[in-house]
Amino acid sequence: MAAWAGAEEPVAPGREPGPGPSGAVDRWLTQMDRDEDGKLAKAEAAGMMARFFERNDADQSGFLEKDELAALARRLEERGGPARQRKPAGRQGGLSTSQLLKDAPDDVKVVPDLSYREGGSKRWKLDLIMPRENGDAPRPGIVFVHGGGWRSGDKRVRTFLDGAIDYARKGYVCITVNYRLTGEAPFPACVEDVKNAVRWFRAHAETYNLDPDRIGAYGNSAGAHLVAMLGLAGKEAGLEGDGPHQDQSSLVQAVCASATPTDFNLFGGGRSMNRPGAFLAGPEDGLEERIRLASPISHVREDAPPFLLVHGTKDSTVKVEHSDKFAAALKAAGAKDVTYLRIEGAGHGVFNQHKAKTAPAMETFFERTLGTAGR
Repeated sequence: MAAWAGAEEPVAPGREPGPGPSGAVDRWLTQMDRDEDGKLAKAEAAGMMARFFERNDADQSGFLEKDELAALARRLEERGGPARQRKPAGRQGGLSTSQLLKDAPDDVKVVPDLSYREGGSKRWKLDLIMPRENGDAPRPGIVFVHGGGWRSGDKRVRTFLDGAIDYARKGYVCITVNYRLTGEAPFPACVEDVKNAVRWFRAHAETYNLDPDRIGAYGNSAGAHLVAMLGLAGKEAGLEGDGPHQDQSSLVQAVCASATPTDFNLFGGGRSMNRPGAFLAGPEDGLEERIRLASPISHVREDAPPFLLVHGTKDSTVKVEHSDKFAAALKAAGAKDVTYLRIEGAGHGVFNQHKAKTAPAMETFFERTLGTAGR
């Protein structure tokens, strides 16, 4: 299995990175903390961060902890220098189209930058990755949704792009999706966008040899929140948006979600989320309803699709209580297929940290729920 899942995930809503030391620390961790343990090993550091690693590792622990990164950010700010590092290749900004096409394996076909709707946002695009050979019958599909705290990330972040390529090689038709981030539009824009992408996928099923009745989705953290909404929030939720293909369903038939924010009340009330640029920004008198609508736990239902949930008990970004409550709520609603991997001691990067267990579990889950993908 490729080691591809689970990078660049959210801080709690309302703690978006901005100027100053705390924003710089968030950016550095988002860009370089591959195992998502909240600190940087030298092997993860890039550019000047790697060059001066030992100088900034004050306690000589072999890691740059958050307090050491914050001290570095303050020093840079005091000197008038930029408290940021260049984005490592293939991470935050993703690969270029030319590099994507060059790197693609010979047995997959890549169709880059397809617009899933027309309009003013540059984020309304997806990459489609599928087996080069069509096969004898329509194939199941998987939607990959990147994380990044709803504020950053890209469909070509290497972890999610590699996942789509990996599953295309197994016989699935895959898309990896961009959506509007909070700097452009707060909730419900991101949910409306990923739903639009699924409707587009179904509307073009014949073109890409997709079985529209066998679509799964995978996401980690912010992406996990969005794929959970793809599994649960039907048209009655009013989150379809104004995009095209409204005759198609935006619901998926199987969801794998790791480190999932499921109940926005668990982030400590609503007020810290209600500020410009934050995920749930908007009028204060509508905040409670936005919290309800945005929370996957509000949409649990008896006919929920199969769920594979993964969460670490030591996740300090999205507490394990999110998945504990969510799994229990799904079962209480009568959902018939809920698998929960609750991994002791794991942090926010649980999927990558325990990929020897999680990656095969995901592969088995999609084979079982979507049917074996033909080669």
